[in-house]
Amino acid sequence: MSKPKILFEAGPMMDIKKTGVGYYVDYLVRNLGRDHGDTLELVGYYFDFLNRNHKQAPEISGVRFKKISLIPGKLLSLTRRFKFQPPLGMFTREPADIVLFTNYVSLPVSSHKKVAVVIYDLGFLDHPEYTQSVNLAYMQTFCPPSIKRADIIVTISEFTKQRLLHYFPDLTANIIVTPIPPVPVDTTVNTAFSVNLTTKGIKPKQYILFVSTLEPRKNVQNLVKAYAQLPPEIRNEYALVLVGGKGWKDEEIQQEIATQQAAGMNVIPTGYVTDQEKAALYANASCYVLPSHYEGFGMTPLEAMQWDIPVALSDIPVFREVAEDAAVYFDKDDPENIAATIASLIQDTDLQQKLISAGHRVLTRDTWTNNSHLVYEAFTNNT
Repeated sequence: MSKPKILFEAGPMMDIKKTGVGYYVDYLVRNLGRDHGDTLELVGYYFDFLNRNHKQAPEISGVRFKKISLIPGKLLSLTRRFKFQPPLGMFTREPADIVLFTNYVSLPVSSHKKVAVVIYDLGFLDHPEYTQSVNLAYMQTFCPPSIKRADIIVTISEFTKQRLLHYFPDLTANIIVTPIPPVPVDTTVNTAFSVNLTTKGIKPKQYILFVSTLEPRKNVQNLVKAYAQLPPEIRNEYALVLVGGKGWKDEEIQQEIATQQAAGMNVIPTGYVTDQEKAALYANASCYVLPSHYEGFGMTPLEAMQWDIPVALSDIPVFREVAEDAAVYFDKDDPENIAATIASLIQDTDLQQKLISAGHRVLTRDTWTNNSHLVYEAFTNNT
């Protein structure tokens, strides 16, 4: 009996600087290949027109890659501007039993193939104000029909599954929830600060840490305002370190940072940092804070827990799902409440140890092996 063939969209995992989507696809594919490559045929397609980008497919056990070099990927972007979805067969005629689209949107496929799509969140419906206008139009045009025609939907949280059922109550697709385990860290690595971090004025164990792109959805402005409301004795000892690259529509965020810096607040934006620098920042932080308005999951709190850093989060449903009792929660819209929560976390060593201990348990809850098994079962039950 031949093995079921899964053709998957590999583009997100090919980027040198991967986004969260890229890392998710990479780990899911690696674990499917390792755990089920003997009973599934996995083929990933990606664009590299005339080999101009020199993309090199990774070597993954049980996985084969197919480069599309004669048709530019930009052609797909162009057709979508005119609200047209070309069929997958225009780009590749690789036969398959199931086609897995890994980034929200599917392409039309022949009727004998099943379609699976990964949906990370429904922010474009829940909070369109937090989505870039160009991306919003794309998502609102192409994502809902992709959801409706899918045979399998893979998502990353129970929260997103429930939002799917809220907006699409007539779904017949099999919805699989695959929570994202953090990438294991080597806690024995050198976590001394680089010259780059030292010259920014960051002192080990004397800062409150935030890690994410500076964009409206992350609620950075309220975090900066909250820092300014901390008791002077805490502000004098602890800086607020904002780790993350420049995001879209960040003008008001940058203005708030500049205003508080001018008022003498020790707010330190680092911009982009290397993986080694990020590890050092986690390892030497006093606490980790993420005040997001909205998330589909939330990886960075789990990353902080791996370094035994106590965590404070906005009180939104998905964070309660992700962190359970391994974090303290605050009202994201109230800088005074955010400040009070941070202050109590910094001053209460018993609370810190309680959260760190709970974090150890949370970190053992989800595994990529379990995720690959869930997806494998969905695939084999639909072929």
